[in-house]
Amino acid sequence: MKKILCIYGLPAAGKTTQAELIGKKYNFKQFGMGDRLRAEVQSGSELGQTVKKFLDAGALITDDLMEQVIRSSDVVADSDGVIFDGFPRIISQAAMLEKVTKDLGLDFVGYFYLNVKPDTAISRIKARAELTHRPDDEDPKVVRNRMDVFAKESIALIEHYKNMGKLIEIDGEQSIEEVFAEIEKHL
Repeated sequence: MKKILCIYGLPAAGKTTQAELIGKKYNFKQFGMGDRLRAEVQSGSELGQTVKKFLDAGALITDDLMEQVIRSSDVVADSDGVIFDGFPRIISQAAMLEKVTKDLGLDFVGYFYLNVKPDTAISRIKARAELTHRPDDEDPKVVRNRMDVFAKESIALIEHYKNMGKLIEIDGEQSIEEVFAEIEKHL
């Protein structure tokens, strides 16, 4: 049975970096929700145009749209598993992902929470914006909204996985190599 794991944390906590490292070493396909959403927008599809409205506002995408995005991509092709990067973010998305995971025949390994301080995240976002010019990183109001959304809606999800015994909290303030070593202890 193919495996699934989720990596989560504040914007710029290092989720994508760690997902790439895990993917390369363990032959897991990375599903970067943010990247996948931006790709859907760039495709010009009707789904992409709907997603764009949410991204432009820095708001969470609805569960229905997330499910459509997941199902429209081949998440299990040519790999030993899937790493969801930055997803799920709220309990209703976790329930939806559990349903999709079951439908696709995947085994849930764990929910890795990369814990970084908000100041660290903001500093990293500013540095990333200078390199990538991502619109959602360049607008301070959108960045602040993303941070506020995390604080308001995501903390309950962390508790949810903790209560399930599936939460693996990692100190995201460490170096990339140290964070990866901590993650590997649980794989």
